[in-house]
Amino acid sequence: MPKLSESQQEMRRTRILDAAEICFARAGFHRTTVQDICKEAGVSAGALYIYFGSKEALIEGISSRSREEVLEAFDKLRQPQDFALALGQVMHECILSRPAHKSVLWLEISAEATRNSAISATHHNCERHICEELITLLQGATREGWIAPVLPIPDIVAAMLVIADGLFLRRAVDPHFDAAGTGQTILTMLAGLIHPIVAQPAAATSINRTAAEAV
Repeated sequence: MPKLSESQQEMRRTRILDAAEICFARAGFHRTTVQDICKEAGVSAGALYIYFGSKEALIEGISSRSREEVLEAFDKLRQPQDFALALGQVMHECILSRPAHKSVLWLEISAEATRNSAISATHHNCERHICEELITLLQGATREGWIAPVLPIPDIVAAMLVIADGLFLRRAVDPHFDAAGTGQTILTMLAGLIHPIVAQPAAATSINRTAAEAV
């Protein structure tokens, strides 16, 4: 059998992670078997074990990939013309526009983290990286004069993570959840905490219009 190129290996790894996400969201961590994931991904068990030695390793791979996607989305907050608008875009990209099964998956991983030490460590490590990066970004935005936080930045970031958790939960359990409307309300609340400052008059906008455009 010819050896797979690096790009082919990465494509296979991605396909396995995509399949694991779907299977875990559909049947849960414990009910999902390696065979289920292999069938969904169209690979053999031997091929899967080359990349991931256990279901816990699959969760680690899923979490690491999600973390990198979130950190990449945070680039919008590095040089924004309008910080409130950029924050809304990040919330939309990282939570509100993601496929529904990813919210169910988040709920499943969170629940399993309460009873599985390996998954708990993975879950908390992912959150720690996101929290640290958000704190760094808000501190930088404050120094640049883009925002004027009314509370300590670590406290604001802690609240933002709780809000994100709530959005994932509502999307997972409520098929009638009004993501756009709730997103607008949340952005208005966050604007009161970080007090975004629009430097260029031409870019000025109301909080309500910013929220509507973002979500």
